[in-house]
Amino acid sequence: MLLFSSVVFADLKTGIEAASNGDYKTAVDEWTKLATSGDKEAQYNLGALLFSGKVGGKQDIKNGLKWLEKATEANHPEAAYSLGLIYYTGAQGIPKDYKRAYQAFLKSANNGNPNAQFTIGTMYTNGNGVEKNIASAVDWYRKAAVQGNALAQYNLGIFYSTGEVVGKDASIALQWFSKSADQGYVGAQYNLARMYRDGQGVSVDLALSKMWFIKAAAQGNLEAQYALGFMAYTGMGDEQNYQEANEWFQRAAKGWDKNAQFHLSEIYKDGKGVSVDLIEAYKWSDLAASSGHEDAHFLRSAIAAKLSIADIERAHNIAQDWFDTNHKIPHKHLEMKPHSH
Repeated sequence: MLLFSSVVFADLKTGIEAASNGDYKTAVDEWTKLATSGDKEAQYNLGALLFSGKVGGKQDIKNGLKWLEKATEANHPEAAYSLGLIYYTGAQGIPKDYKRAYQAFLKSANNGNPNAQFTIGTMYTNGNGVEKNIASAVDWYRKAAVQGNALAQYNLGIFYSTGEVVGKDASIALQWFSKSADQGYVGAQYNLARMYRDGQGVSVDLALSKMWFIKAAAQGNLEAQYALGFMAYTGMGDEQNYQEANEWFQRAAKGWDKNAQFHLSEIYKDGKGVSVDLIEAYKWSDLAASSGHEDAHFLRSAIAAKLSIADIERAHNIAQDWFDTNHKIPHKHLEMKPHSH
């Protein structure tokens, strides 16, 4: 038995080495022999390879699915998860089938796959393929979270923050957000920073708050970029630093954060860390107004009172140019033209 196992492993390893070197034909030959004899690892590798389209430059979806299904029947957790994803997403033109996806994910989840456990939690959250059941969703998220799934950890943090199903507990929410944030999940980093800033479930610690905001901001989180700008703008936890505030507000404003746009208008109107520039101030108030900031309308009127008609028109045009240049960046705004209010 030991000798036979060694031979099987050698053949499997030969296929893996061949695939790694781009020799997919040899990999298929090696794995087909093993897969036909019932080796689930070979079935999984063969199915994934045929489905990938690397063999001969085209996919063999029919046979790829066949081997993934055989490996799934043999309780291979990664094969079952892969099969579930195919039916869950409708990959490569295969019709979506949430019920088949659920059955495949369930096999994988019951064999300890945390990604499958998380996905089943999502299916119960949304009612895809199963009846919507938040309590069941939380149970599956917890199983995945305990195994280190960052998204599941984040979701548990949200549930404990809101108190839905589990009961509100900010300190437990903080623990789950911390685990997720440590793995680099940006939503958890932002929420963790906010909790340290506001003293939710933990004593206020503005240094830690800023550290986590910076991590989230580096990943493009607009709320974190704005929060850092506001901390510098107001001197929260440190002295006021208008230059730093300007830099963070500029980043958030480019992502269409209306509050950042509003504060930039104030900065240039009052010359906070910069020379007074009413044209630039008008531009940002115009953009903030188009993004839905109510106070921006009044600020823009106050700035306009200090400008000539020609300067107002020029400021309008500059705002419109910025608007058009950045229009493809995902954003929310109320009007197609910033000066149409």
